[in-house]
Order: sequence, then structure tokens, then C-alpha cells
Amino acid sequence: MYSLIPLFLCMGFLGFSQGEPNITANFGDIPLKDALLVLEEQSGYQFYFLDPWVDDTTVSTQIANKSLSDALAALLGETNLNFHMLPEEKRVILVENTSIYDQLPTDFFGKREEKTTAGIEGRPQDMAVAPVFFNDNVRTAKKGRRVFNVGKTDAADPRTSFLLRGTAYNRSNGEVIPDLAIRPKGTNRVSVTDQAGRYSIELPKGYNVLSLTAMGIENTEYEVVLYNNGSLDLHLDEGVERLNEVVVEADAAQNVETAVTGNENISSEGSKNIPLVLGERDVLQVAKTLPGITSAGEGASGFNVRGGKTDQNLILLDHATLYNPTHFFGIFQALNPFTTDKVDIYKGHVPVEYGGRLSSVFDIHTKKAPSDALSGEGSVGPVTANLALGIPVKKDTSSLIIGGRAAYANWILRSLDEESLNNSEASFYDGIVKYHTQPNENNELKATGYFSGDRFSITSDSIYKYSNALASVLWNRKIDDRTNSTLFLGNSDYRFGIDFDGPTNTDFDLRYGINQTQFSYYQSKKATQKHTLTYGISANYYAVNPGNQDPAGPESDIVPIQVEREHGFEGVLFIGDQYEPSDKWLFDVGLRYAFFAALGDGDQRVYAPGQPKNESTVTDVITYGKNEVIKTYGGPEVRVAARYKIDDDLSLK
Repeated sequence: MYSLIPLFLCMGFLGFSQGEPNITANFGDIPLKDALLVLEEQSGYQFYFLDPWVDDTTVSTQIANKSLSDALAALLGETNLNFHMLPEEKRVILVENTSIYDQLPTDFFGKREEKTTAGIEGRPQDMAVAPVFFNDNVRTAKKGRRVFNVGKTDAADPRTSFLLRGTAYNRSNGEVIPDLAIRPKGTNRVSVTDQAGRYSIELPKGYNVLSLTAMGIENTEYEVVLYNNGSLDLHLDEGVERLNEVVVEADAAQNVETAVTGNENISSEGSKNIPLVLGERDVLQVAKTLPGITSAGEGASGFNVRGGKTDQNLILLDHATLYNPTHFFGIFQALNPFTTDKVDIYKGHVPVEYGGRLSSVFDIHTKKAPSDALSGEGSVGPVTANLALGIPVKKDTSSLIIGGRAAYANWILRSLDEESLNNSEASFYDGIVKYHTQPNENNELKATGYFSGDRFSITSDSIYKYSNALASVLWNRKIDDRTNSTLFLGNSDYRFGIDFDGPTNTDFDLRYGINQTQFSYYQSKKATQKHTLTYGISANYYAVNPGNQDPAGPESDIVPIQVEREHGFEGVLFIGDQYEPSDKWLFDVGLRYAFFAALGDGDQRVYAPGQPKNESTVTDVITYGKNEVIKTYGGPEVRVAARYKIDDDLSLK
């Protein structure tokens, strides 16, 4: 099949409209082979095809008194099969991907004929579009390696290049491979897979050799014969080499090619190489070793990014906001290391779909459990115990990962022979569940639930406690060969409290909380060869309890204090364009318009102009109803990044 495509010089088209038998059949989700045998029996024609072409294909269609050619066109429309009829011999020949041609292209002998005469049914006898030829002699790769045929040829299609897209997977564990460089041999072009392992690249029609390279992946070449737009998933092996001396340049090609700066990626596997903190791997501790990121200080949680405050870092867990990513003053991370896959850190140019913070974005991704086998990982350390399970739900389609972690520091403190520690308390726990399913190549659904709780006492009279809870649903959908969409819905809840139990009648309970409901929808579209657009909307609804203090017990003399709850709505429109006018220049520009509305219910005081704001200068009190707009704010955000490529391994940004 992989030698020169045969050219049948015959006039078989003469019978396409004359003398064809009529077909009537109703096929309801049956194997394609069975349907072809039905057509063969009704028509009296002999059908020629190979079983592997039709074994895994089912069809569902109704054919009512149609000619044999029309029936075949309806039956094979959604497959990669074409057909050629020989009415005089009563034969039908099926071919995969390509077509059988009954004429030569006009420039086959090196000279284009100017004369064109009309042929059968008005078709020109000269064929302007040359068919795809594939000859084993042009292959530069090793013999015996599979050649992938993609797409279904259309003799009337004048295009000379088509779009190839798909997803790159690690063959050993089924995980996607981000930042995989795909280079067509003989060209200077390169395409890089995104964080979901997806790629899209335009290739010339016909035979192509793709060179595939990525960190930790064996260098591989794929041979592809492209007949039309189509999909091809790449399955690659891990690359393992034993070297006396290794020089690693992480993502060297991507760093030179992209227009953005200050982006980092930390994998869970990479965190295994750092010292353990009381038996715990901590991917956030790795972040503090990166340029521009420092600890917030001794006894303080969080981190400062390039001088920004800790509250100006947007922490996301599977796209939902995580307000406090640490346990026990930042000594432990609130992320299960056995279920965390990687962290994408944006501390320079931030993609246009993110907003709301000034310093950085930490986008944390949970692992996808294998869907073909039960897996698990666990540990017992000096302070914590940890367990994670990967459960297949449907083979090769759906999986579930469950992780739980808890500290038993309380038991340790009570076991110590130190009286000052007897009243101390330190405990925390967290749990996470993630469901992943990909029913087909066009749709992927992820759902995550997470909860964590902390409770500790650094004095004998106060107990500090806080909790995080979030839930998120993410739907990735491939709309067409050039467009992908993402729909997200999530909710985050953070609560903090202090229980004070002192020697006098001043016991109190102090509480604070914030709840955020998130929605976003955006699309990524390769509009042209030079423009890749990202555009969409997002919305956030906030419900804030600024604080309340209540007496703890009937003997407390504390007067209850309740600060009015606050509500707010934030809406955002955004659009970004990655524009590549030439091989040297690349621009990544984005525009966001953010709108915020403070909502009721609540009372707003009006003060006398030019006077100090106190009780005596209040002139009026305006009462707002539930979700009534109190005040609005809005404004644009502009983001621009540029790259000038000086050489293949050097660029200016």
C-alpha cells in the first residue's frame, strides 16, 4: 500500500449515471463491513477492500432508492475511505485515505498543457490538482517503522497544505506531554504542545517527517502522509540515559521561541530531588528557590514575588482560588504531594485569561489517575501520614484519584515530658478528590473537590483555626480543527477564627470568612498562520464576612460585635493575540476590561463635605437592598510582550 499510488487509465465514470442499480437499505449502528456486504448483494457488484480498513467502524444511515454511487457516498462520508467504480466490470474498489485517478495531472510530464477540453458530465479532462504520491525511495527514516496516513483526499480540493492536530501522551503512564517540540524535518518551523498536551501544525500535503523532542522523552520521528485535515495522537516513550556528566537545559527551545518572560514550571517529580521538610515533599518550597520569589519571613506563611505582598499572589488549584495554600504557619504545604502533578508559575507576563492580582499566578494542577489499573502511594512521617489512590472508572476513558493527609502532632506533644507543651495543640488535615473523563478526542471533563482544616494553639489561652474548601468543574472541548474552548465553574470558601479562653470573663469567639463563586469561558483559535487568538469572559461573586466577635459562654462579659456582611460582583471581558509577523518577531498582546460592583444589602453613611468623618458629621444614611448596586468601578488592563529572535538559540524579549 505504501508504494506509488496506482493510476487507472480507464473511462469508468461513463457508468456513474447510467445503468447503476438502485439501493434501499436501513443501517442502524452496524459494522461497516456488514453494510458493504448488503450493498454488494443488492447491486450485484463485487467489492474489493481490506478488512483492517473497516473492522473498527460502525455506520448508521438510511438509503432510500439511491444509485449505488450515491449510496456509497452516504455510507463512507464520515470515514477515511474513498471508492472507485468500474461499471462495465461490475466492480467497486475501496481505498483508504487516497483516491484512484483515471487521468494524469496536467504537469505530470513537466509541461502544463494550456488546452483543456470538456469531459464526461462537464468535468475537465485535465486534472489541475496533482494527487499525493508516496514512494518508499524518498523515506529517510528506518525501514519497518509505521507510516501514518491522515485525512481523506478530495480531488476537488486545491489546497497544498493541511492542518494536523492531536495530543501527545506518555506511553508508559498515559499522561499528556506539555512543551513537546514538533519540527517538520527540512524546515525551520516548530510547534509546541500546550499544558494539556495538545498541538496544531500546518503541513504540506503528502509525505512529512516530524521530529519530536521534549525533556524526559525519547527523541522520536513520526512519518505522516497527509491527505487532508486530520488528527493524530502521538504516543512517546520516556527517555532514560546513563551519563557520567549531564548538562541540562530545561525548555531551551521554548524559552527562545516564546514572547513571554518570568514563567516557570515545577513538576511533582522534580520536587523529589529537594530535602524533605519533616518527611514531607513540598512543591511550594521549590518555588522559593526561583529568582524573584522569597519567603514572607520567619513564622509567616506565603511568599513575596518581586516585592509584591503575599495577598497579591493568585493561588489556583485546578483553576479554583485557594486562599491559604499552607498548614501551620507555612511549615507544611496544604497540597497533597502524592496528588499534585505540577505548578505553573507566572511571575512576569501573565496570560490574558488570568487577573485580579498584581504579583503572580500559581496555577496548581492535580494528577490524572491511570484509567487502566489501580494505583496507590502512601507514606508515614514524623508528623504526618499520607495516602493517595488512583481508581480506574472506565478503561481508557475515566479515572478517579483520592488523596488524604493528616497530622498527629497533638499525640506527639502530649507524649513529650515537657509541662509547658501539655496545653499546646497543633493538628491539620486535607483531602482531595478528582474525577477525570475523556469520552472522545473532542471532549474532556475534570471535577475536583478539596477541603483542609488547621487547628493550633501557640499559647495556653487561644486556639487558632482556619479551613479551605473548594469545588470546580472544567470542560475542555475541541470545536473544530482550529478552535478549542474551556468552560469553568467553581466555588471557594475560606474561614478563619480565634477561640480565646482567658483567666477572666473575657472569653470570645472571633470569626472571619470569604466565599467566592467563579465562572469563566474562553476560546483559543488559530485564526491565521500568524494570529492565535484567546478571548472570553469571566465572572466572580464574593460574599464576605468581615468579622464578628461573640462571647464564649454565658459568663463572658464580651459585647457581641457584628460587622455588616459585604457582597460584590466582578465581570471581565478579555482578548489576547499571539501575533508572529515573521520568523524573528513575535508579539503577545492582551486587553482585559474589569468591572466591579459593590452590592447590598447594607447601610452607607453620607458625611458633611470638608469635615472629619465621625458620628457628629453624618448627614444621611442610605439603605441598599439585597444585591442592589452601591458603587461601581471599572477600567482596562493592557498587557504586551515581545520577542526578537536573534538566532536559533538566542532571543531578546
